[in-house]
Amino acid sequence: MSKNHNDLQKNISPMPTVSVIIPMYNSERYIKSCVESVQRQTLQNLEIICVDDCSTDNTFNIVLEMAKLDGRIRLAKLGQNSGGASEPRNYGMRLSRGKYIAFLDSDDMYTKTAMAELVTEAEKFKADVVHTEQVYFPENDVIDVTDDTKFTTFSKERGGFCSEPKLETDNLAERVQMFFNGRFFGWVHNKLYRRDFLMDKDLKFAPLKTSEDIVFYFFVLCSAPRIVRVPNIIYIYRKNPDSITRKVVSIEESYHALTNLMIEGTKLMDDFMAKNPLFVQNPGLRQLPIDYLVQQHLIWTQRFYDKYTTAQLDGLARKEMQPYTDSAQAFFAYLYGAIHFYRKRLIDQDKKIKELEAQINSASKA
Repeated sequence: MSKNHNDLQKNISPMPTVSVIIPMYNSERYIKSCVESVQRQTLQNLEIICVDDCSTDNTFNIVLEMAKLDGRIRLAKLGQNSGGASEPRNYGMRLSRGKYIAFLDSDDMYTKTAMAELVTEAEKFKADVVHTEQVYFPENDVIDVTDDTKFTTFSKERGGFCSEPKLETDNLAERVQMFFNGRFFGWVHNKLYRRDFLMDKDLKFAPLKTSEDIVFYFFVLCSAPRIVRVPNIIYIYRKNPDSITRKVVSIEESYHALTNLMIEGTKLMDDFMAKNPLFVQNPGLRQLPIDYLVQQHLIWTQRFYDKYTTAQLDGLARKEMQPYTDSAQAFFAYLYGAIHFYRKRLIDQDKKIKELEAQINSASKA
């Protein structure tokens, strides 16, 4: 072993404060700077768990070489490709030893003081979750982030941002309303979790095609006694054109991912809520998370509205949902209606936007 490896091992506690879990798949362009952003943390007492999902490029070897020089890096490889981030994250959680767990995507980065900031707030509030609202987004679609890179802030959450750390409500009904209203968006990467809480509640990621993080975070919201919201911006979200969420895929692939999430994902959420008396006694409250998940992912179909006819989309929707019609007819009817209602609403909005643009152009020429 190299001298650097031994030196680092002497300074690192066998029980790290934070376990940073990085799922990896064909990330050779980004993985080195991703892992380095964790190595450079001001909080040094951490472990970096990199779980490779059978990459076909040089990702695994890059991290292997880094691990030879830093004993905090723990590298694992799944036996076969899982097709998503869920199983690598779950595997990483099983390997983790830290008091806290953080999730970092392999094409993103942390700011230098990220872990120190979040751990400070977690300790101060005795929090199960530290929830940040915004991320840094490199300007001009920069991928290779440097010290000279300029950033803007970005968030999918609705409502005003907190100006100081605050303990969120522990009222479950209020949390569900906030989830439905987009005030508790389900990113997992800009948060810190107390490991014992996740293990005690047996919380893990479901094997969904996409947006497994939203379903996971809904379970967290329903289970965590203490959630602290902080204004800290600690995460650098890089716009990776090869990311699965940004690849231009066929309508068949998109609809398959869409129906898998909306049917399988909402079933997981409903089964979870069926065990809680509050949801059982309040059907309206139980419906809100399902409506939210469906509405979020109907947005996916927007890219096809001006390229495919209603008949084409109708046929595809029926084909994708056919396996579910016998066992879930009511949900099929709800989902089928929601898709077409949303489609019509967006078409109407596009029409109004084009009319307004035409009016503005006409006025400017007059």
